[in-house]
Amino acid sequence: MIVSSLDTTSQEYAFGQVAGVVCVAAVAIVLLWRQTRSWRSPATPAAGDPAQTLREQRKRHLLTIGLSVLIAVGAGTQAAVSYRPEPRASEIAAAGPAAQGADSDADVEAAAAGVPRSVVLPDSFGGFRLMTGEAAAAAKTAVLARRKMPEGMKTGYYDQNGDGDTDLFTFVRSTESDPAMRAEKAAKSISQEFRDFFTGAKSHDVTAFDAGSHGGGLSCGLTQGPAGDQAVCAWSDATTFGAVRLIHETNLAKAAQTTLALRNTATH
Repeated sequence: MIVSSLDTTSQEYAFGQVAGVVCVAAVAIVLLWRQTRSWRSPATPAAGDPAQTLREQRKRHLLTIGLSVLIAVGAGTQAAVSYRPEPRASEIAAAGPAAQGADSDADVEAAAAGVPRSVVLPDSFGGFRLMTGEAAAAAKTAVLARRKMPEGMKTGYYDQNGDGDTDLFTFVRSTESDPAMRAEKAAKSISQEFRDFFTGAKSHDVTAFDAGSHGGGLSCGLTQGPAGDQAVCAWSDATTFGAVRLIHETNLAKAAQTTLALRNTATH
């Protein structure tokens, strides 16, 4: 979609907003001077005082200059306010365990610089158990429907109640195992990553939640499933992006808690 491809958080978009404000102000000033040209050059009436006319002309010039300055100052203020590009995802400093577990200042600096985190999908978390063997293969076939996932993406299918059916599945990418992500993280903000993801998932009621100790962002929304709405969530930071779909969940707050539990358990 055109809307999802437009990164409204980028420096280029912010600069375009500034350029637009400046252009409008420039046009307004040009029109002001053109429309007041005859007014700024009054003619001396018969038997009038040329000196008085000159004083009036100077007064009108000063008034026009003052209005032009006000327009320019207003435009400059608006331009400064509107220039608010979000940092790229790769610029988001690591937080929580990634930095707190560092043994030296160098380790802390490395964590803050976005050193790739290891993502290992857990065998179990919060009542969910990772499906393996034939059950995992069947779940993968049902979910992907022969779609090919990007190289380096980790997938997991989880059963919650032991009936062998998929209750949650997750896709996780990390710059550690997916080098192509480095360029993506350097080009997009977390907001744009989420906008692209939730637009592609045809989600509605997308809501942001606390991303937890690892920082970055966490959002959840609802998307249409075979039997009605399903919760879908995503998290992102400088080096990882994870997506989670909860088949039988429609409460976004609960979906966010489950996603956060998975993220915290999987991230090292």
